[in-house]
Amino acid sequence: MPYARCMPGIEDPDKIDVIAEDADGNALLSIVQTGPWPTDGSERGRLKRKLGTYLRYAREGQMVATYPSLAGRPVVIELTYEVAPPQSVLDYWRRRTQTAAREGVTLSLRALDDIVWRA
Repeated sequence: MPYARCMPGIEDPDKIDVIAEDADGNALLSIVQTGPWPTDGSERGRLKRKLGTYLRYAREGQMVATYPSLAGRPVVIELTYEVAPPQSVLDYWRRRTQTAAREGVTLSLRALDDIVWRA
């Protein structure tokens, strides 16, 4: 089932798509990529810039300033996708997972179909 393009995704690397508390109480920041991935070779660079925006938002205090209830919570940045990412994106995300862990941030991947949204 196709989803409406309502999230900036990697097309707007300076915006945070979704902020929530996950079932485990973590601060969850989701990059939501709906529709197909760009095919012009820019997808990895765009994701890299978007991830940098998310890491700064979480580490430099903007997240807690906006959502004080997330203070002290572990941070998870999740790449959520409608169409499976190309191999170059998956390889980048897996490599970056290791360095993010050293910064105290967990990176994860999830298909949009696997998510149950609750209000």
